[in-house]
Amino acid sequence: MAVVSSSLKFGKFNVTINYKPVKYLRLKVTQNGDISISAPFFTSKINILNLLNKNESWLENTIAKIKSKDDKVKFLGNAYELKFDENIKEVLVLDTQIIASSKAQFDKFLYLKAKEIFQKYIEFYQPKISRQVTHVSIKKMSSRWGSCNSKKGYINLNLNLIAKDERFIEYVVLHEMAHLIYPHHQKSFYDFIQGLMPDYKIREKM
Repeated sequence: MAVVSSSLKFGKFNVTINYKPVKYLRLKVTQNGDISISAPFFTSKINILNLLNKNESWLENTIAKIKSKDDKVKFLGNAYELKFDENIKEVLVLDTQIIASSKAQFDKFLYLKAKEIFQKYIEFYQPKISRQVTHVSIKKMSSRWGSCNSKKGYINLNLNLIAKDERFIEYVVLHEMAHLIYPHHQKSFYDFIQGLMPDYKIREKM
């Protein structure tokens, strides 16, 4: 049978109940502070509430630790303290803090912001590049900031760029776009970049 999910309000907590082919009840709290219970099919609400009541103190302490944890993150070249507040509807970027409802919401925010910035610079430099960018892929990469398939017009950009100064991001976007017409790192490649971005040598070290 497929997993059947429902939600339950327990005090100030929202609990997701996942009914599945398991033998025992299992209570879980994710690193984002989300609470879920895996339960055998046809488990009564009373049994679920009994489990929650027995573990209420543990839930309180665990959630409190998650909410009080100070996570440092980098965003557009600046360091922030990342806080989670389940009542937040949209990610807030303050002077020294970023507040999100969950890790999932924060990750989505980073992806969308990276996509927005990448697209801004692609559109800015496209009229200056004789080859068209046909596809942009955004993903986490461990060894490079970007790559280019000059034959297909594909550009891959590292999602982790969103942590860097925006001037560096702009340089990486231009660097990969330049590979569409100069698929190498010879002098002509860097001459082309310098013609569009005279301070590129400063930016690439940011």
